[in-house]
Amino acid sequence: MSINAAITKIKHLSNLQVAIIITIIGFAVYTIGLFGQFQGDDFAQIVNNPVVHSVTHIKYLFEGSTFYNGQGLAPLSGTYYRPLMTTIFSVIYTLFGPHAFYFHLVQLLIVIGSAIILYLFFRYSLEPAMALFLAIIFLVHPINSQNVFAIPSMQDALFFFFGILGMWILVRFSSIKSLFLVAGCLLLSLLSKESGILFVIMSCLYLIVWDRRRFIKFTGILLIPLAIYMLLRVNAVGLLTKSYNAPIDNIGLGDRLLTDPSILLFYVDKLVFPWRLASAYYWVDKSFTLRHFLVPLVTDLAVIGLFIYGGVLVNKKANKATAYTYLFFGAWCLIGLVSILQIIPLDMTATNAWFYFAFVGLLGMIGVFFKAYPLRFKTSCLLVFCLIIISLLGIRSALWGLDWQNQYKLSYSDISSSPADFGAYNLIAYDLMTEGKFNQAILYSDRSLRIMPNWATYNNLGLIYMGLQEYPKAKVAYDYALKYENSDITYDNLAELTLVNGTTFSGERFIEGALKRYPNDANLWLYLSILEFRNGELSSARSSISRAYRYDKSSAIDFAYTKIMDNVPFSISIGGGST
Repeated sequence: MSINAAITKIKHLSNLQVAIIITIIGFAVYTIGLFGQFQGDDFAQIVNNPVVHSVTHIKYLFEGSTFYNGQGLAPLSGTYYRPLMTTIFSVIYTLFGPHAFYFHLVQLLIVIGSAIILYLFFRYSLEPAMALFLAIIFLVHPINSQNVFAIPSMQDALFFFFGILGMWILVRFSSIKSLFLVAGCLLLSLLSKESGILFVIMSCLYLIVWDRRRFIKFTGILLIPLAIYMLLRVNAVGLLTKSYNAPIDNIGLGDRLLTDPSILLFYVDKLVFPWRLASAYYWVDKSFTLRHFLVPLVTDLAVIGLFIYGGVLVNKKANKATAYTYLFFGAWCLIGLVSILQIIPLDMTATNAWFYFAFVGLLGMIGVFFKAYPLRFKTSCLLVFCLIIISLLGIRSALWGLDWQNQYKLSYSDISSSPADFGAYNLIAYDLMTEGKFNQAILYSDRSLRIMPNWATYNNLGLIYMGLQEYPKAKVAYDYALKYENSDITYDNLAELTLVNGTTFSGERFIEGALKRYPNDANLWLYLSILEFRNGELSSARSSISRAYRYDKSSAIDFAYTKIMDNVPFSISIGGGST
């Protein structure tokens, strides 16, 4: 088949054929990501979260956030409300168990589905070939690849899928009945992530510009899903929440605005030169400087001016409908950017995944501009150019997928591209600790704490000192961890510490106090039973180990249960030693 024949074929592809092409490209680029392991938040949200281990618990997923905190099945802890994401986790876990492959597979299918729907959505504004090219760019661009590789980014994949589905239904059908489907999709988008409100705004803007007849009815229909969402959210996590998980959370609005030019330039840089990639970025610019404020600001204004000038040119040459379409996508991009420019502080300074929504507006503006001003190159040259762009972006995304194979490799990759990523330093410290390299682990913990003191790093530092059998230092680290978060994990660690560094009496009193906070914590009951058994309180020890066994039948608890019930002395490994 000649190039010209191939181009003609592209222009007449059916929707099914386009879907097959996008699916094949999606799997070609992201197959490597299917084999990545659980890492980071996956453990607290999935692996160690009994609430998502059965679909019979789904109602609890709508009554809290996303992290298991050791307080029984409900509520899950955290500051964000993402019940649809945890529901999907629950369905996958129930069907396939704790295998990361299936979580990655479902996420990839959702992302591919979003690209297909985006193509259908673009078709109402652009030529089929341009719509297909832009949808593929959206799918394979490295700035969006985190939404495939990172399981916690399931929230982004879901909120976008249901949001863009709602937008397509809004454009595709003109009946009032279809608005109920749109409202349902928007509710699912909101239940996936708070950012679903962006699609609510854009759907209303679309109707105001092109279909005012349905706008009033749509606002009335929207009241029901919005009310449902607000009631569920307020009941679960409250109306307004703040995480305080990053340096950007701990500064005022003025300092965050000083950081905004570099944030916007960050996304421009990753769009044009997507090479040095990391899963999270945490820099803060709190002063007016040439390098970090003025240069980024001038560059940002130049880029913004370029797109404004593009709009002027489109308005000059194209018809009113095309000019309005350019403005619509411009508003889409602007609204998406405003949501990630730290007006409301977020839990990191920037991350590639957050550009997911705004990217559609940017691509839409580019597509409309070239609709008004078609390129004058030979069609065959243009096709080759498009294939090269898609190939380069796809290869870069696939290469980044290699870094996502395990937590240790990703963390080292992250700190090379994001030196202020305190979380990556802490994860490296944890991995070194599990390998018994405690002194090296301390160096990475110290680096993490210098950037951002927090619960996770202090808790891991306590574990490291436990491994070194420096128990007083471990106690200090755990106490600092509790100042940042009253976590069941730290209480478990402190209880474990009492077995090797404290009196039986003081240990029992501490654990009994901790159990008032976490009455269903199997580890606390285990450690209490050991202290009681050691103190000759056999009846109490048997009662406590029975409670532990009721909540968790792990090998350690099963071993202790057998020994205590048979009144046989035993020892278990604790903090680098045994007791």
